[in-house]
Amino acid sequence: MAGTLVTGQLVLGLTYIVGARSIDPATLGLIATVAAMGQIAATVFDAGFINYSVRETAAARQPVATARALVRAKRRWSVLVLLVGLGVALALAPSLPAALLLALTGPAMWEAQTAHGLLRAAGRFSKASLGQLAGRVSGLAVALALVPLGADEVGLAAAIPASFAAEALIDRCFLGAPPERATTARELVGHHRESFGFGLANLASQAQQLDTPLVTLGAGAFQGGLYAAAGRLLGPLLFLATSLTLVSAPWLAHAGADPAALRVEERRVVRVGAVLALAPLVAAVAGPPLIPLLLGAEYASSGAVFAVLAVGAAVTTLNQAPAIIAQNRGHQRGVATAIGTGLVLGLVATLVLSALGGAVWAAAGFLLSQAVILVLLCLVVRRARRAPVVPR
Repeated sequence: MAGTLVTGQLVLGLTYIVGARSIDPATLGLIATVAAMGQIAATVFDAGFINYSVRETAAARQPVATARALVRAKRRWSVLVLLVGLGVALALAPSLPAALLLALTGPAMWEAQTAHGLLRAAGRFSKASLGQLAGRVSGLAVALALVPLGADEVGLAAAIPASFAAEALIDRCFLGAPPERATTARELVGHHRESFGFGLANLASQAQQLDTPLVTLGAGAFQGGLYAAAGRLLGPLLFLATSLTLVSAPWLAHAGADPAALRVEERRVVRVGAVLALAPLVAAVAGPPLIPLLLGAEYASSGAVFAVLAVGAAVTTLNQAPAIIAQNRGHQRGVATAIGTGLVLGLVATLVLSALGGAVWAAAGFLLSQAVILVLLCLVVRRARRAPVVPR
């Protein structure tokens, strides 16, 4: 699953390369800012429900059919994500066609991550990986088709939501027809109350998407574009961390509450995380000379930004193991607090540093946030291991 997800992120990075080479950094900064806001809106709307459902299903406390019925009941409210995305896009996007296309990013992402999560809840990891990879390839195909025609920013603006929409459609085909099961508003609210801790953690993680908007605010759209170019190429490295979370969370939940068995699986997760953290460190050395060759001379400064962000990505990968361990032991809110504290500190640092030194300095804010999160998560795990394993 890790290999497939990283490949998908490489394809997404290639999509940004195709789009970025035909537009200037300022335009890229605006497009990346609007797309990031749409993705955050989708995360807020999800409120941690799908990750909560994966854990509950893996632990045999909730049937997959129940999760699918609740998702279907929630879909009627997803128009709220579209309205938020449309408002942001109309205010910031470089053109009206780009705004209308980018407004679809939030709803498309919610549908994609929901369908992906339902497949994981059913234990169909290979199908989930295949659907995501096919979606990313579809987005690249859209960019390759439109950019050579002179579409410029419209090509990239269309490719981003197309990637999520294609993934959602493919995953729905894998899932098959939804069950005929009615759900009440009270039942939906009850499940969301239980998923609140996961929602906080997910929101805190997605809040990192605010870094590009903050760099744009602090240093202008041009510096925001330089930062966005490096950040989007960082995707494969960050998805090493994400893939560890996607696979390890249900794996640990399946281990149950036996202390000895749980400790064995937790040590395995820590070892895998440590190995995966080596890849970003290698990229930090290799990336800077390659980025100007890929994106063009205008993006030369993105190489230094990428190096700093890659070191931060290594710390992010190390963060996943303590976060998963603590969540599995029922300390979701402790994880959310740790991640939220570190990210708030990091985002403030990103804004201040971007105003002082542009995109390169702003990247240090990401590194700072991940270092703080690592320390706080280790403290949460220490506290969680002293308490009985009672998942909530």
